[in-house]
Amino acid sequence: MPRPRNKTGNPSGESGESDARLSPGTENYLLCLYKLWEDDEIPTITQLTDNLKQLPETEGLGTSVPSVAGMIRRMQRQDLVDVGSDKRIRLTGQGLAGGEDIARRHRLAEWLVVKLLGMDLHQAYNEAHQLEHGMSQNFQEKLVERLGYPTRSPYGRPIPGTGEPKMPADALTLDAANPGQEYIVDRVPEEDAQLLKFLADSMIVPEHTVTVLEATAYLGVMEVETQKDKVSIGYNVAQQIVVRPITISSGLD
Repeated sequence: MPRPRNKTGNPSGESGESDARLSPGTENYLLCLYKLWEDDEIPTITQLTDNLKQLPETEGLGTSVPSVAGMIRRMQRQDLVDVGSDKRIRLTGQGLAGGEDIARRHRLAEWLVVKLLGMDLHQAYNEAHQLEHGMSQNFQEKLVERLGYPTRSPYGRPIPGTGEPKMPADALTLDAANPGQEYIVDRVPEEDAQLLKFLADSMIVPEHTVTVLEATAYLGVMEVETQKDKVSIGYNVAQQIVVRPITISSGLD
């Protein structure tokens, strides 16, 4: 499994790692920008501010537009981001490498919390934020081995360094699914703990199947059959759930 790059280009993590590690605040910005990059979104300052507000309050980030703009200016000086004439923020090559590094640590931390500590899925996102900043390269390698070499997070996002694509080629959001057709859940939103608890309780989680029974677009509601029950969800929620059609290669019986 390829090792994540650090700021100095030293992949070993055995020397100089603490000096190369960015501040937790900068890493949080990179994680947020990296996730937007995965979703093919190039944010403005205002859009980035809205996304940063989804991070746990314990991260202590300032989320006013002026404070975010100030951080972006610092990150420009560090050659982590560019701000174009269109006022949109893009990761540089160095910024993308930093985003991959923190995203990898965060998603491994989510698995640690869920698989090794046995915590509920809706708790893992916030807990991972407490763990991600202190992971050494050696710790990551041991953790990956203990976890069985996962390629995606518990929520379905790819773990950088594993070769997983940003999104499967046949993926679509649940609101676009055909009624009566069975799909595999590929990804669910992780930031909203209350929503995630509902999805987990309903078994709308990665690698479980769902079928849209009825979709009423003008009411903004659809009825979905899961492996547990039938539930009604809003289109605004369905738009955040990524699914893929079941095929022979999906590996489900």
